[in-house]
Amino acid sequence: MNKIWWIIGSITLLIAGTMTAISINNIIDKLPKGKGAYLRRALSKIRYIVVHHSAGDGFNAFDYAKWHIQRGWPGIGYHYVIDPDGKINQTNTLDTVSYHVANNNTASIGISLSGNLSNHAMTKEQMDSLIKLIKKLKAEVGSHLVVKGHKELQSTECPGKLTDMNKIRSLV
Repeated sequence: MNKIWWIIGSITLLIAGTMTAISINNIIDKLPKGKGAYLRRALSKIRYIVVHHSAGDGFNAFDYAKWHIQRGWPGIGYHYVIDPDGKINQTNTLDTVSYHVANNNTASIGISLSGNLSNHAMTKEQMDSLIKLIKKLKAEVGSHLVVKGHKELQSTECPGKLTDMNKIRSLV
């Protein structure tokens, strides 16, 4: 049975059977918002976890939210952003149909890794947090979730040339 602790806006979850703690910083209400609102969905509609990279170094979830709002979006397009130090930020609720992979938004959860992962690999801390987060999402939403890189659903370099999606899938 999973145990959940609330710690000043963060969630620490012990994933069933793994005894792996995961801390998630909920910043949904702190991020800037644009006009309008994203649609909502039933969690049963989700089929994918899509991994992205920010394609730039030195930026964070607040920067991505501002950039997405400038594009006319209601807010940040990702559900989670993982910083280079491994900090996981929740940026949208799971029932939010945000914009992060055209034609697949209703069916997917978007996780962005901060950094240009075509110029350098993700940090060990990011990889560890990504794997823990994916395991948590599979436990929460369903083990049927398929993990994909953005480029596996759309013509793009994202999540970066140095992101090995097969390795990620093998670890979850």
